[in-house]
Amino acid sequence: MCQNRRRGDWRMTGDGQRTTLAVTPRWQHWQRNFWLGVLNGILFKVGVTFAHPSTVLAVFLTKLTGNELFAGLLTAVAGLGWFLPPMFVAGYVEALPRKLPLYARMALGRALGWLWMIAVVVFLAPRAPFLAAVLFLLGYAIFTVTGGIGTLAFMDIFARTVPFRRRGAFWGLRMFFGSLLSIGVGIFVRHVLRQEWGLTFPYNYAVLMACSFCAFGLAWLTFFLVHEPPPEWTPLPRSWREQWMTMKQLWRERRDFRQLILTRLLLDFELIALPYYSTYAVTVLGAKPSLLGAFIVAETIGGMFANALWSTLADRKSNLFVLQSAALLAALPSGWVLLLSACHFLLGLPVLSLYPLTYFFLALATTGIGIAFTNYVLELADDAHRPTYLALSNASESGMMMLPVLGGILLKFVPHPVLFAIAFTGALVAARQSRRLRPAFVAIPPRRSPVAP
Repeated sequence: MCQNRRRGDWRMTGDGQRTTLAVTPRWQHWQRNFWLGVLNGILFKVGVTFAHPSTVLAVFLTKLTGNELFAGLLTAVAGLGWFLPPMFVAGYVEALPRKLPLYARMALGRALGWLWMIAVVVFLAPRAPFLAAVLFLLGYAIFTVTGGIGTLAFMDIFARTVPFRRRGAFWGLRMFFGSLLSIGVGIFVRHVLRQEWGLTFPYNYAVLMACSFCAFGLAWLTFFLVHEPPPEWTPLPRSWREQWMTMKQLWRERRDFRQLILTRLLLDFELIALPYYSTYAVTVLGAKPSLLGAFIVAETIGGMFANALWSTLADRKSNLFVLQSAALLAALPSGWVLLLSACHFLLGLPVLSLYPLTYFFLALATTGIGIAFTNYVLELADDAHRPTYLALSNASESGMMMLPVLGGILLKFVPHPVLFAIAFTGALVAARQSRRLRPAFVAIPPRRSPVAP
């Protein structure tokens, strides 16, 4: 019989003797931090759903400018801002004894960037659409650059506060309950974009972005309450040249890390088509913008199912198993759109009612890849250089963030299915490459008491 006091400080053994459990300062607040992190993720997921970049914001920019290239630029700005800047500050972040103050400063930067975007939509979009689109992308760049740097702090705190055997559950609970609430958000988005409440373009999009800002703000405030344990040791600050040499050495010596990055780069070929699934439905298949609400609901339901599935498998099997399985499913979204296109143009069948399944499949694959890839990088990384591993993995993807722009340029010369075929091929090759990855641990540690990692 076991009884916990103060979250497991002692327990009763079978012979009735009370024994004290050793809880290091690093883990004594892990349950509180775990649930605060889960709540942070739920709120952030809701915020993203109100103004989803690949659906709501992509269609907004396309409708504002009459050019799908801006949807590709949005995705490129998001990727470059998120992935590239961490490479230049990883050495600085590693030397910080506490990472939470950095997270707070970057959250302020994100808030200012998002408020800038709302102001552009309200005050400039009705009068100067092209200039508004450019300034909108500038605000989004501020939002993503500060977010990318803040993520280094977030992930380092996460790795020091969530035990290894609870990381799958951590990501799964964040996304599952966030997705559950996002079903209602998707319905709300549909009504707003239908202009049923007297909100005309572009003010209906401004309302959605204001709702996003409220959810983001609550998410940031929640994470400020996390108790950050001290690191086991803090390396000395390094210059950019020293940081660059460290990354080169890491890349040269870690073959397993290089193989992981190669797999991820191949999966990134999905980006060439990602912002154009929604615009294709509207501009080519004749869907109304209100159908975006159905896309969000489908993606949300897919995310709920995916999180329940992948987080369980990550904890009970391995993150590698999840990554390989999700990579195999990554061909589903592009393959499904190609199938629907063939049915529509060759057989004359109505397909819009089935089109939201694209986003269900997209959530199924990307959720698994997101959970497994991040956790697998953390498994490969040592404590002292964790931000460097994360920054290098992000920076290696930065060039792929231009694929959406390339896709927008290609659409001037080729039809949309060409982009979908490229994404489909990349996913199949990535699934094959993922089979070459090996477990990060020779032996997986057994499950322990909840008070220890």
